[in-house]
Amino acid sequence: MVRKLETKILKENQIAEASKILLQGEVLAFPTETVYGLGVVYDNFSSFNKLVQIKNRPADKPFTVMCSNLKQIKELAIIDEKTRKVIDKLMPGELTILLRPKQNIYPWVSLNTCKIGIRIPKHDYTIKLLNKVNKPLLVPSANPSDEPPALDYIDALRYFDGKIAGIVRSESKRHKPSTIIDLTGEDIKLIREGNLAWNYILKVLEE
Repeated sequence: MVRKLETKILKENQIAEASKILLQGEVLAFPTETVYGLGVVYDNFSSFNKLVQIKNRPADKPFTVMCSNLKQIKELAIIDEKTRKVIDKLMPGELTILLRPKQNIYPWVSLNTCKIGIRIPKHDYTIKLLNKVNKPLLVPSANPSDEPPALDYIDALRYFDGKIAGIVRSESKRHKPSTIIDLTGEDIKLIREGNLAWNYILKVLEE
């Protein structure tokens, strides 16, 4: 059973308080350039469990890892020439890339699978938050499983009031989750198409 919390509504300029919530191991809902996300620090197993419970999500399905820069990605995943090209040309942005995890990462980040999803957001608030926390976050969309993603703080409050520690008062820039591509094989594969079009990705990478 999810414990009852007092859910704080934060303004976007309250970055320090938002980061404090995350660093204390709690869950925060915040805007991105796609839809609202639910975030926890990636290196806290208790935080991961809270996210699983709040999302009502299968515990064997990894969460997307949100990073602020290439250095953080290199600490988590194997970067080959193809992956570096994708990162250089298409990130930050509305893109999640599936990569092969390094062997030494926390087990709940990859859940013993051969892939992890990584994203660098192109959103001023989200980058400021990541930089303030100074570590990657696990960030699925802000919705219980099988419900539409929250698009603003009102949606997030309706879903998670009393269940998470904080919600940032804002709205998302778009109404679609990020495009997902798989870079773990010889060829790049489309997993889900969002606002970043598959044809555009192929065109950019061919140039």
